[in-house]
Amino acid sequence: MFDDDDWKLAIEDTRFRQNAIVALIYSSNNQALGLLRLFSVIALATATGTVTSLAAGEFSTTVGWELASLTLILVWSSWQCFRALEVGDIDLPGRDAEFWLLAADSGNDRPTFSRRYLEVFRERYRTNRRVSERQARALRRAKLGGIIAPLVGIAVGTILGFFQLSPL
Repeated sequence: MFDDDDWKLAIEDTRFRQNAIVALIYSSNNQALGLLRLFSVIALATATGTVTSLAAGEFSTTVGWELASLTLILVWSSWQCFRALEVGDIDLPGRDAEFWLLAADSGNDRPTFSRRYLEVFRERYRTNRRVSERQARALRRAKLGGIIAPLVGIAVGTILGFFQLSPL
């Protein structure tokens, strides 16, 4: 059975964990926003190069298809960043007035109040954890797209250049 100090420790520990996951969500948002800026600018540049190469015939079509493959992957990566930035139903640390009114009505029954406090925390933590995991999946995909985009572009250019293929 917990004594008063054990309950205090449990509550502080869960608060610390809740604060950490909220900080992780905030950090992931910043990371996704930074990648979105980078991928969007590069995708715009490669899209412009694609149009110039394929439509205007300024460069070889190999370069155009190489840039088109880069553009498509970077647009997909940007979409993953948007998914990571999607508004989620997160719970911020702290309790609302309704909870504290309930606590005041519980009298001096500290174990019951502490247990209720931790039960509410458990649900709030699960909600934040789901949001964090969704963000992590989308960011992982966005980063993967950023890594493979140049590799796919090089592969497309090499294959088209090697076989002297002109897809148009």
